Amino acid sequence: MLALSECQFLLSLTTGVEIRKGRLMKLLYTDMSQDLTEILTEQATSYAQKGKRVFYIAPNALSFEKERKVLEYLPQSASFEITVTRFTQMARYFILNTSNPKTQLDDTGLAMIFYKVLSHMGDDELKVYGRLRKDSNFINQLVDLYKELQQANMTVLDLQHLDQVEKQEDLLRIFSAAQDLLLAGDFDNQSKLSAFFKEITSGHLDKALGNTVLVIDGFTRFSAEEEALVALLNDKCHQIVIGTYASQKAYRANFVYGNVYQASVDFLRTLAQTYKVTPDYVTTDKEGNPSFARISRLLESRHDFSTVDEQLTDQDKQALQVWEVVNQKEEVAQVAKSIRQLLADGKRYKDILVLLGDEESYKLQVGQIFRKFDIPYYFGKEETMSSHPLVQFVDSLERIKRYNYRAEDLLNLVKSGLYGGFAQEDLDLFEYYVNFADIKGRHKFLSDFTANSRDKYDLDQLNALRSQLVEPLDKLLNSRKQKGSSLLKKLVVFLEAVQLPSQMASLTAKASEAEKEQNEQVWKAFTHLLEQVETIFGKETLSVDDFLSILRSGMLACDYRTVPATVDVVNVKKYDLIQPHSAPYVFALGMTQSHFPKVGQNKSLLSDEERSRINEATDEHRSLDIVTQSNSQRGHFVAMSLFNSASEQLVLSQPQILNETQDDMSVYLKELLDLGLSLVEKGRNRFEAKGDQIGNYKDLLSTVIALNSSHLDADLDKETQTFWSVAVRYLRKRLDKDQVLIPNVIDDVTTTKVDDQVMQLVFPGEEPLKLSASALTTFYNNQYLYFLRYVLGLEELESIHPDARHHGTYLHRVFERVMGDSSSENFDDKLEKAIAQTNQEQPFELLYTEDQESRLSRQILEDIARSTASVLRDNAAVKVEREEAKFDLLLANSIKITGIIDRVDRLTDGALGVVDYKSGKNVFDIQKFYNGLSPQLVTYLEALRQTYKVDADQLFGAMYLHMQDPQLNLAQFGLDKLAAQAHKELTYKGLFVASETEHLAGGNYDLQKTVTYDKEDLETLLDYNIKLFTSAAEVIRSGNFAVNPYTEDGKSVQGDQIKAITHFEADRHMGQARKLLRLPSKGKKEAYLELMAKDEDKNQMQVAEKIIPFPVTDQAVKADKKDQEDNHVD
Repeated sequence: MLALSECQFLLSLTTGVEIRKGRLMKLLYTDMSQDLTEILTEQATSYAQKGKRVFYIAPNALSFEKERKVLEYLPQSASFEITVTRFTQMARYFILNTSNPKTQLDDTGLAMIFYKVLSHMGDDELKVYGRLRKDSNFINQLVDLYKELQQANMTVLDLQHLDQVEKQEDLLRIFSAAQDLLLAGDFDNQSKLSAFFKEITSGHLDKALGNTVLVIDGFTRFSAEEEALVALLNDKCHQIVIGTYASQKAYRANFVYGNVYQASVDFLRTLAQTYKVTPDYVTTDKEGNPSFARISRLLESRHDFSTVDEQLTDQDKQALQVWEVVNQKEEVAQVAKSIRQLLADGKRYKDILVLLGDEESYKLQVGQIFRKFDIPYYFGKEETMSSHPLVQFVDSLERIKRYNYRAEDLLNLVKSGLYGGFAQEDLDLFEYYVNFADIKGRHKFLSDFTANSRDKYDLDQLNALRSQLVEPLDKLLNSRKQKGSSLLKKLVVFLEAVQLPSQMASLTAKASEAEKEQNEQVWKAFTHLLEQVETIFGKETLSVDDFLSILRSGMLACDYRTVPATVDVVNVKKYDLIQPHSAPYVFALGMTQSHFPKVGQNKSLLSDEERSRINEATDEHRSLDIVTQSNSQRGHFVAMSLFNSASEQLVLSQPQILNETQDDMSVYLKELLDLGLSLVEKGRNRFEAKGDQIGNYKDLLSTVIALNSSHLDADLDKETQTFWSVAVRYLRKRLDKDQVLIPNVIDDVTTTKVDDQVMQLVFPGEEPLKLSASALTTFYNNQYLYFLRYVLGLEELESIHPDARHHGTYLHRVFERVMGDSSSENFDDKLEKAIAQTNQEQPFELLYTEDQESRLSRQILEDIARSTASVLRDNAAVKVEREEAKFDLLLANSIKITGIIDRVDRLTDGALGVVDYKSGKNVFDIQKFYNGLSPQLVTYLEALRQTYKVDADQLFGAMYLHMQDPQLNLAQFGLDKLAAQAHKELTYKGLFVASETEHLAGGNYDLQKTVTYDKEDLETLLDYNIKLFTSAAEVIRSGNFAVNPYTEDGKSVQGDQIKAITHFEADRHMGQARKLLRLPSKGKKEAYLELMAKDEDKNQMQVAEKIIPFPVTDQAVKADKKDQEDNHVD
């Protein structure tokens, strides 16, 4: 030091210039067991007490936390003399009063500049990036590269030696044009540090800087721009003090590659060599936690291949714990329980820090579980505004234009809550009609709505609503190309027309304090965005598409800036920003191999190889960062910072399943285990008899409920049962004070009885209960499905596009016309005339001419009608008695059965039968009939018996006619059998009276033995059908509707489960399903008839609240059991 002072004295004599004392940079380092911030704060305080202006500089991401910590260490008198800030903000303190007439641009403004530049270039002008000109991700990458070049002290001219010459030419063209645009528009095209650098160089700030001291904390590297600024400030400031963490052993080592302190040692040595100073190792009297210091020394020795004669103590193993948990949810819950335990021990929320390995995947879990445990927390990260109604409004607006009025986009816009003062009922009606009529495209939304369904919709009301909703929108979206300022005026007119400002005010008035702050931020971001559009594109000719795209990109890029509502909260942030001595208690979650260490990835337009070649071609003061090259150094330093982040206790936790995939343990955690730490398995037994497993009374309540509902209490050992018995007694006492009972939660899907007044309104007691064959089928499918359809009156959404119901009605209408035509024309002409007349009927003409798909459906239906009609040709043995025969049956003076029979036929002997046209394949199955799932044909026969006053011996059968155009496999049947097989497919299938089959010969009827019944059997079917109706009516009148979809095998559920409403799950609720009685296929018909007959003699069907047990004879039970054993169930 003496030699250097003599040199300074001689230099001052020869030059006449005073060399200020303290001009040498001061470099400090210390072990991580020491608190460097406390050491540097003492340095800052000493300079402040000497009257110096002190700036305490921290990295951008840490400045807020660093400021809080510095203020904690500062004596009160010195708090105003020291400013904690970052490099970019420091410049404001010196050039705040310097006039800068140029317009400042943020990232959104820069993106607009690049957007404008690219919009003037054609695809052919950019050989590599031509097709990405309007890609928002590409534009954001250009903005990032622009800023990175500034930080590297480079210009676009330095982008040499790229992989492709064309890529270099494209970037040069884009950046040069952007630079020209910035200069022409008088925009500020330099960074804050660059402007500060120029002011310092000019000499204007020499006096102010001469009394300034910089204390720099938290860095292990400088960007090229920061490095140049520090070098300049070192010549101007009174003193610069830079501190970092490193061990003496690491700094003195000859070889540091792979050392855990390599990043900070390289940083120190570079500064020491550049500024010709020797770093000082410093300590304080306050020693940190010896456990973390010992673990740090042991880890360092593993990486520098030295030996340390130390072993971990029990105290060390308590201070640093490694947890393994099954999944993320349980991991967060375990941390929450530990936090509640710390609070019970007298700790504060602010004493606790939670770090996340993958913040995006943990954010939702942390929020939900911490709220459950009543833990206030602050997530130290900017949140995107993308879910805010105003951002969704702008997003939908752009999508409507881009996708030509796609229905979902327009509905999202009007349902944003900011579009006009429309009543919710009106918007629901509009949405319902748009979905029904399949309105899409600008033309349809601007045209009158005309489609209707049985006059269900008030078209006048809907068209008035459509005009109010769409016309203001179309005035904006249909604008021609014009200057940006004109489009902005049109946008403002549109926003006023749809009352957006007043709707935003109304939204804010009803919001919480936190939501009000968010609304203010969003509105400020929106108005700022409009100002930037005016500034950059005001005189630029834009299309509406480009204009809206700019607005959408700008709003989607905006983030909320949040601050904690109170100081006493648990801080939550990503772990790679951690500093030593951050909090007394630290929990690090998600410390798996994939996230610890974090592997930096290059996502920019320049590859690592290109960056390396550019750095080699430029001088040492200008360089681009190569993230992947410093992964190891940065990973080691962050790990060491993490291992020293707590002063009392550190928990490192890793889930076995992260983001629904299995992940391995981090290499750092494996090293800790190798040192002697134990792996603590947490959360394996939720009902473990430990007090620390109870987080708060909410968690205790949910655990007790889970314990009861899972029926696991019987499986617990005596000690655990005693523990939970005591816990429940304690819980009851706590809840009794608030008059709250522990709910008796069961896992069954239960229903409550419908109110008597509702039942009386739907089914008046003085009137017969109205039922139909389809309603009965619904009831036996699932009682709750009947409740939804026939009590609540819920319907499936209609559509203007024809579906199976419309197809069936169309074919019914064609056959009704054919069979009712008594003219002398031949059958084929009658059929064609019937098809033509049906096509011209208004509902069918509207349905089947809507689009190409509908017209194709009609063509297929015509082919089916022609094919099926072959079986309808004149049959001398059968005469059509009636078509579309409506009936009303009264059973036991309490049930009214209604329906329509498609066709009534009469044989030559006078016997009557029914025909039901089906667009699907149907057969009569006695097993389904017995179980209540196929009553239609028998119900129609009952209708004939009562309507025509005939006995069962005057009926010949009931049958389905499958309306189809048979598609046959040529390889299976061969040419010689095709005609016969096609005719077989077009036969009547159902149930027939055996004595009448001689009149049905000829091949048009499928007369298998299993579907022919004698007259006594038919009587049995008819009587049993009445029992099905009366049993169902009894349950319906009671108002108890069980969730009991049917199952055929007891393993899978075939009935409608209606999961979205009932939450029925087959694996959990199979016991509630109604199991059908199934008998062996051999003798099945006779066995079911025997059951029906015995039931008639013995028992009335008993209908319980949850299940309808059908009567089963001993013989049937034995047969069913034997059949299951033989595994031969039909």
